[in-house]
Amino acid sequence: MKRVNILWLTLNSLFLIVFNLLFFMLCDVGNANSSVWISYGFIHVAYFALLATPLFVRKSVVETDYRRPLYTVTTAWFLAALLVGVVLIVIAPDTVKVTIIIHVVLTAIFLALALVNLIVNEHTADSVERREAELQYVKESSAKLQSVLQQITDRATAKKVERVYDLIHSSPSRSNAAVRSLEQQIINEIELLAAQNETEQIVSSADKIYRLADERNRQLKTNK
Repeated sequence: MKRVNILWLTLNSLFLIVFNLLFFMLCDVGNANSSVWISYGFIHVAYFALLATPLFVRKSVVETDYRRPLYTVTTAWFLAALLVGVVLIVIAPDTVKVTIIIHVVLTAIFLALALVNLIVNEHTADSVERREAELQYVKESSAKLQSVLQQITDRATAKKVERVYDLIHSSPSRSNAAVRSLEQQIINEIELLAAQNETEQIVSSADKIYRLADERNRQLKTNK
């Protein structure tokens, strides 16, 4: 196990060690009623939920933005469960109904908040991924064409490729299912263009890519 993992495990275990040490030293566990143990259990559930928060965060380029509000909810839940739980442990009500109702309501509130955050995060992540996918066509194609341009010495040929580069670079980044196949064709054709050595072949490929890119943009305008 890596040193950093050991340090995190120690840090995460610190509360459990201290809380349980104080609980078993200060409480008469032999005579503790059900209310005490229910509160004890809910405190641990809330803490484990806090530790498990990263597991519910969707992997993304903006993962930190998803994690922050979710951690706020689980931290608030844990602190509330700890505060209420300690009070109920000290009071130790004879009836378990009050204890169960308080903890269940508290848990339900924070679970609802956590689920709302997760739903919002999923929608946001889908939007970000869709946006990244849409940008991929313009970014990748432009970068590849720029690389090809740097290797062309013939001015007339370079003009042809530059014309294609200008069209794609200025193309709308948004996309839709109707133009996906055209975008893939363009990307494939650019790969073929990059592998060409003959001037005629480069010009022919550039013209084909231009027609495809122009058609892609035209279809996007039509399918708004």
